Amino acid sequence: MTIQKNSAYGVPALRPSNLIILDNDRDIAVHFASDAKEEHFTVTKGSIAQSLGIGNGMPQLIASSDRQMTLVQIDLLQIDYRTTTSVDAVKRLVVAGTLSIQHRTSLSTTLILSNSGILQKRDVLPRAHPNDGFVDVLEIDPKISTRQRIIAWHRSRTGSPLPHPSFRVGRSRDFEWSGRPSKMIADGVAVKGVVWLQCKVLPDAMSIYF
Repeated sequence: MTIQKNSAYGVPALRPSNLIILDNDRDIAVHFASDAKEEHFTVTKGSIAQSLGIGNGMPQLIASSDRQMTLVQIDLLQIDYRTTTSVDAVKRLVVAGTLSIQHRTSLSTTLILSNSGILQKRDVLPRAHPNDGFVDVLEIDPKISTRQRIIAWHRSRTGSPLPHPSFRVGRSRDFEWSGRPSKMIADGVAVKGVVWLQCKVLPDAMSIYF
C-alpha cells in the first residue's frame, strides 16, 4: 500500500536471520528480477538507502536476529526502451532509484526520472518518495545555458533546485519520452543510443528492512 500524506511509514519488525544485504540501487533491481525477490533484504548505499535515511550501512550489518528494525515497501520503475540498434525491438529493465537521459556528460542531462529523488547523492527532486506510487520527473530544456545548469546542480545539494522556466518538474504513474539518440543512465548503468522509453511505476514492488 503506497504512503499517504502525513501518515506513518513502515512497521516495526525483528531482523530476519536470513537477511540479504545489498550494496546499491542496481542490486535492488537485480534482486527483484531474480528468483530470490521474495526473500528479506536490506541495502547499505545508493539513492534508496539515502532516501530512507540509512547511513553507512551499520544497522544492517548487525548480526543479531532479535534487533528491532523497520519494514517498509518500496516502488520500482519498469522501463521499456528502444535504441538505435534495436528500433523494432522493445527492451525492458527495472530501476530502483533514478534514471537520467543525457547526450554527453551529466551537464547535458535533459531528463531525470526518479523513484528516490536523488541523483549522484543530490536531492534533485525533493518531493519524491520511494513508496508514493509516482515517478518524479525533471525535464530540462536542452537550450538552457551551461551557467544555469551549473547553478542548479550546486543548489541541488540542499534539495533546492533553481526555479527556472527551462526546468519542468512533474509527477506521474507513467511517463513516455522520445528524442535523438542519447545515453540512458539507469541506477548507474549506461545504455547508449536510446531513442524512446516508457516508464511505469510498479507500486509496492518489494519490501525492505532498515
